[in-house]
Amino acid sequence: MKLNVTAYRDHRKYRGFTMIELLVVIAIIAVLAGIVVNVSRGAQLTAKRKKTITQIKAMEEGLEGYKNEYGNYPRPPGGSKNALDQAKMLYQAVSGDGGSAIDNAPDPAMSDGEQGSEGEIFMDSAFAGSKKSSFVHPDYYLMDPWRMPYNYMRGDEDSSTFNKTTFDIWSYCQDFKEQADEDVWISNWQ
Repeated sequence: MKLNVTAYRDHRKYRGFTMIELLVVIAIIAVLAGIVVNVSRGAQLTAKRKKTITQIKAMEEGLEGYKNEYGNYPRPPGGSKNALDQAKMLYQAVSGDGGSAIDNAPDPAMSDGEQGSEGEIFMDSAFAGSKKSSFVHPDYYLMDPWRMPYNYMRGDEDSSTFNKTTFDIWSYCQDFKEQADEDVWISNWQ
């Protein structure tokens, strides 16, 4: 019996991948996908943090305009420390849309989505002439990029504020309401 060596070599040339080769390729793809996901998450977090810083600076400017117009910084009814009450009050103070969430407001109307309809707009750049801002919740309050209400406290009403003569504004920078690690918060006192 004669063995055809040439036919054997040609057959080896067309063989498929082995299971080990397939597993190695799949592992390499999984590692690369993990790296891409981590890099994109880091970029998203950085973008959200930068957006929060910009929004807080805009709110500071808007609240300074409010103080110039009305003589003091706004406060939620009864000095409420509830983040949602504070965020609704912030929205009304800087948008001129109602005043029902502001203690001693010049016009105590409810928000109706029309910026400037019941007062002066102190933060027009945040709304950009549009009712559909990622900064404004459909229930008319200011929210951070994590879609949580901003926190606010007037300096003359609470001894725990950092800015005793003005106000504190901050975001917990998370999808949940409170976080013990203040190092990741974004605020106007840092």
